[in-house]
Amino acid sequence: MKAVSIFISSLAGGGAEGVCVNVANGLAENGWQVDLLVLHTNNAVYLERVSSKVNLLELGVNHARHAPLPLLRYIRQHKPEKLLVFNYELAVLTIMLRSLFRFKTQIIARNINTFSKNTTQPQGNWRRYVVTPLINHFYGKCDHIINQCQAMRDDLIAVFPHFANKTSVIYNPVAKHVEDYARSHDLSQIEKQDYLLCVGRLEKQKAFHYVIEGFAGIANQFPNLRLKIVGQGSLEQSLKQCAQGFGVADRVDFEGFQANMIPYYLHARGTLLTSLYEGFPNVLIESIALGTPVVAFDCPSGPREIIQEGVNGYLADYLSLDDLQKACRNSLEKPLAREAVQASAYKYFCSDVISNYEAILTEFE
Repeated sequence: MKAVSIFISSLAGGGAEGVCVNVANGLAENGWQVDLLVLHTNNAVYLERVSSKVNLLELGVNHARHAPLPLLRYIRQHKPEKLLVFNYELAVLTIMLRSLFRFKTQIIARNINTFSKNTTQPQGNWRRYVVTPLINHFYGKCDHIINQCQAMRDDLIAVFPHFANKTSVIYNPVAKHVEDYARSHDLSQIEKQDYLLCVGRLEKQKAFHYVIEGFAGIANQFPNLRLKIVGQGSLEQSLKQCAQGFGVADRVDFEGFQANMIPYYLHARGTLLTSLYEGFPNVLIESIALGTPVVAFDCPSGPREIIQEGVNGYLADYLSLDDLQKACRNSLEKPLAREAVQASAYKYFCSDVISNYEAILTEFE
């Protein structure tokens, strides 16, 4: 039987965790023996989505820096041929252990962000002086790196030129439960409500203050329109003050984290993304899979490869509020055909994505 071990920090409610579960389940469904290793199951909102065909193993530690011994025990006991790793720190940890203990496991990493941006903007002394230097030194020693889009691959090769022949692109899959809903329902019957949607962590990278300011700039033209922000993070109070400062606090709804995003996408008139940088924004592909058009800054990286102008949404000039407002007006005044929006997401459905992962993994047999 074909076998792979997949390694991620947790099953909390982030984009990488959702993709990890989809890939693990998809491979197991296709007959692979899949071990899914996690550091812990704290706040494991995706735990119930893990297929019974996947062997879930918990290392029992809260941080990557505490994982070397339990990970080494797992590797010595199970002798995995292939380890697919879903974040920078864990990939580096595995590379360091392989260098020290000379085991033969092939290490395939999934690049989770625009590498040059993510590693030049660390926060905190631990990340700045310990984690980031280790990533910069060891990450390029992976056997293969899977990127989520072509722009991520180009960025990675600019940092590690020797990787030109050892890196590939596999787009993220739409979450399986989203795909299943999209396939089994007539989305043309869904009644839209008068709101724009924004989804993600309330942190600096997502730059939601642009959303709020952009919304404030068109609010008078659309007096019944609301903005719904779904997510949690350290900037929540700051963003609420931002809404207050622009005079739209009574029309901006902070919804917190939501495990089930399907109703939010279905009823929105559009989904907005104003990130400073991305890897490959799952928010955009989930929205179009459910027939809701998107508006996004042309940030590095992902939106340019997802958005088909005037078909499934609009691309706004990077960090331009004027262009963001123009794109929002276009989306609201000239609604895009729901069928065309949804059709643009078919290439992100799970079967094709899982086949691409299988092709990469079988290269290491």
